[in-house]
Amino acid sequence: PTYMSHDREYYHVRTQLADGRQSIIIDPGSVGNLCGDRWAKAVAQEAARNGYTPSYERRDRPLSVSGVGHGSQKAPYNCQLPIALQPLAGKRPVIGSVKIPAVTDSDLPGLLGLVSLMKNRAVLDFNTLTLYFLGPGDYKLEEALPPGTDSFKCEQAPSGHLVLPCCSFKKDEKPREDEQPLTLLARSAPPGLGTGSSCYQ
Repeated sequence: PTYMSHDREYYHVRTQLADGRQSIIIDPGSVGNLCGDRWAKAVAQEAARNGYTPSYERRDRPLSVSGVGHGSQKAPYNCQLPIALQPLAGKRPVIGSVKIPAVTDSDLPGLLGLVSLMKNRAVLDFNTLTLYFLGPGDYKLEEALPPGTDSFKCEQAPSGHLVLPCCSFKKDEKPREDEQPLTLLARSAPPGLGTGSSCYQ
């Protein structure tokens, strides 16, 4: 996704929670973590108000970024930001930190990228909008899935992005008349997601 707008205020509001709580976008389409310096400052101030110490360090070489703002931009610093994540079932918040390059003079929201998600053994359930960070043990997720579930193996492109191969046609193999086609485009949103776009599923 591209997070762009000619109206900075509109752009900033649309990527925040309505009640003003700080949040980070789960973005496996971004290989690494990334944010704008204004988002980093807001999270750092929230952490400091609660007794945690944020820090930053200059990168050996500024990170060049494009496609997430106005042309090509630079992220000269890595920020180490304390965060608190609220688990389900009323448990105490999990305290941690996120290391994230910050783009100078930018309203780019915080993006939690693919590498961090993989390192933390993340599983994202798009049905319940729940993110799981798995413990160190083995698991067999397929045993808990309902009958009729299709599983598709994703791969990493040379760029490091997560992709789903989508043209694995078999020569001389035609669709069966009774076969239910998979639809990835929908004209209406699933319940609870609003109606701001024509592509959801």
